[in-house]
Amino acid sequence: MELIKNKITTTNLKASKYTQFTIDDDFNISDSKADIDKIIASTGNVLLENVEALDNKVRISGVVTFNMLYQTDDDSAMLENYESDIPFEEAVNIDGIVAGDKVDVSCNLEDLYVTMINSRKFEVRGLVGLKLWACAVVFAEGATGIMNGSGIECLNQKLPFTNNVASVKDIFKVREDIEIPAGKPNIGRLIWEQVAFNGIDTRAVDDGVHISGKMELFAIYKPEEEMVPVQYINSVKDFEGIIPCDDINEDMILDDAVTVGKGSVSVKPDADGEDRVIQVEYNLNIDMKVYEDMELTVISDMYSPSAQIETETEQFQYENLLIRNNAKTKITHKEQLKSSQPQILQIVHISGSVDVDDIKLLEDAISVDGAVKAMVMYVSSDDSKPVQQIETVVPFSYKVESAPLSEQDSIRITPSLDQISANMLGNDEVEIKAVINMSITVFARKSINLITDMNLAPIDMEEKAGMPGIVGYVVKEGDSIWSIAKRYYSSLDSIRQINELATDDIQPGDRLIVVKD
Repeated sequence: MELIKNKITTTNLKASKYTQFTIDDDFNISDSKADIDKIIASTGNVLLENVEALDNKVRISGVVTFNMLYQTDDDSAMLENYESDIPFEEAVNIDGIVAGDKVDVSCNLEDLYVTMINSRKFEVRGLVGLKLWACAVVFAEGATGIMNGSGIECLNQKLPFTNNVASVKDIFKVREDIEIPAGKPNIGRLIWEQVAFNGIDTRAVDDGVHISGKMELFAIYKPEEEMVPVQYINSVKDFEGIIPCDDINEDMILDDAVTVGKGSVSVKPDADGEDRVIQVEYNLNIDMKVYEDMELTVISDMYSPSAQIETETEQFQYENLLIRNNAKTKITHKEQLKSSQPQILQIVHISGSVDVDDIKLLEDAISVDGAVKAMVMYVSSDDSKPVQQIETVVPFSYKVESAPLSEQDSIRITPSLDQISANMLGNDEVEIKAVINMSITVFARKSINLITDMNLAPIDMEEKAGMPGIVGYVVKEGDSIWSIAKRYYSSLDSIRQINELATDDIQPGDRLIVVKD
C-alpha cells in the first residue's frame, strides 16, 4: 500500500511595505544659459537601477530625473530648460526578508518642488514613494490517491489554487516619428518636451503579451527663423506590440505593472532635409506575472473498517486569485485662477498623475481614496509672462464591489490616468476632466492540511465488537455520510445502497440505516 502524491507549487506574499524618502539638491545654471526670472514648470521620474534583498532589509538604488522650464531674466522673456538627475540609495527594513528573496518594487515621484535660490541657482526637492512586495515560492506534496489500497475509504477535497506560470521582467521600446504640421515653421531648437503614456492595455496571448496604448508628446520649440515666436506641438500616437513569453496562452491571467523608463526626444530632418520631425524613443518597463487557475483533488481524511489508520499531515498555505480587473472612475473639477495669475488666452497642454492614498475593506467593497495632480500650461494675456502653469490637486473616492475580504488577503491596486483634458470656461477658469484606471489584484490567503504519510495499525476489535451490527440513525447538524460511516465502522457504498441514496447530500432529521462491515 502506497500513497500517490502530487507536488504543488505556488507563490505566496511573504511581506509588503510602503515607505517614503526625500531627495534634495542644489543646481547652478550653466554659463551658456540665461538667468532665471521665473520657474514655470517641472517634471520628474524615478528610474530604478538595482534592488537587492538582504537579511531583514532591501537595498534600492536609482536616480530621480527632472526637467525644469523657466522664463529668462532679460527683455525677451524667452523660455529655457534645465535637465539633470539626483542619484539615491535607500535601505528599507522589512522583517522576515532573507538574502536572495524576490522583491518587487514600485516607485512613484509623489511630489517635486523646484525653487529659485537666486537667478543662477535653484533647489530641487522631491518625495519618492516606494511600495515593496516580497514573495516566496512554496512547495508541498500531498496525497491524491492510494496504490493497492483495498478496503480503505478516502475523503477527497478539491483544492483550487492559482499557479504562477511565469514571472518576467522585460522592456518594450516605443519609437515614433512625429512630423510637425505643414503650417508651422521649421524647428530650430527644442526647449521643452513632455512624453506621457495613457490608456495602456495588456492581455495574455499565445506565447506572449499584447500591449497597446497612446503615447502623447507635448513640445515647445524655438523656430530656426529669428523673430518668430515659440511654437507648441501636441501629438498623440497609438502604439502596440507583442512581448514574447513562452508557455502562456490567452486563457491565462495577467498581472503586470508598466512604468516609464529611460527615454529621449530629438529632432531629425524630413525627406526634404528640413528639421521638421521629432523622434521619440522611450522604454516601458514591464514587470509581469502570468497565472492560471488550477484545481487539484487531494485526500483530506481516510479510514478503514478493518484497520486503524494514522496519518501525518503538513499545513500548506497558499493564495487563490479572487479578483483581477480594471475599474474606472471619472472626475470633473473647476479651477479658478488666483488673483496674482494673468488671464488665459489659450490652453496649450495638460498633464497629470494619480496616487492612491488609502485602501479600506468594507463588507462588500474596497474603498479607494486618492488624488489626481493636474498641471495646465497656458498662454497668458501678460506679454511679460507669456507662458504660465496652473497646478491643482483633485481628491477622489471610489468603491469597487468585491466579495467579502479579510485583512489577511493580499490587495494590490495600481492607479493610472486613462485620459485627462482641460477646457477654458472663461479667461480665469478651466474645467479639468480625467478618467482614472485602477488595476486591482486580490489574492485570498488560505491553508489546508495535506496528508504526507500514513501508517496502518491493528483495529481496536473490542471497540468494534461493542458497536451494534445495525443502527437506525437520525442525521444531526454537521453530519455527513463520511462521518457516520467512519463512526460506525461502515462503508460509504453500504450506506448509499441500503438507503437508496442518489447523492451524498443528507439533511438534519433524515433517517438512515447503518450496517457495520
